[in-house]
Amino acid sequence: MASLTAVRFSRCVLLARGSEGVAQSVHFYQNALGLTVLRHTDDWAEIICGAVGSASGDIGRTPPNPQQSQQTVEEDPTLFRLNIRAVESEAQLSVGYGPILTFDVDDMDSVVARCAQFGGKLDGPIQYPAHGKVAALRAPDGYMIGLYEPTL
Repeated sequence: MASLTAVRFSRCVLLARGSEGVAQSVHFYQNALGLTVLRHTDDWAEIICGAVGSASGDIGRTPPNPQQSQQTVEEDPTLFRLNIRAVESEAQLSVGYGPILTFDVDDMDSVVARCAQFGGKLDGPIQYPAHGKVAALRAPDGYMIGLYEPTL
């Protein structure tokens, strides 16, 4: 039997309508969720989100180690990448409940308020299971965003 190699989830690609859609998505993910934009052109954006599996669940504006050079940050395998690509075809733009992006947050109420300020809309009330708080919202680009605040 062949040996298996390690597989890790490193990026998600979202499709947006043209350059306006890319700009709107970047504006939301950068300002509402505080993610760091590595690149942004008219038809493409690459955004990073904290260290995967970090204890803090930090989704702050700066990479985990601000002393890292841009090249080192770009090659860091612990960073999750969210790519946004401009498309024009209706078939490519069909959005529904997948993919659902889920982010760990430290303060559910302030993140939900900030997301609403930047065009996000709650999809039902915030839930309070025993393990923390959970919320689902639709970003302005139509994708579902899950937010999770674990109980300390």
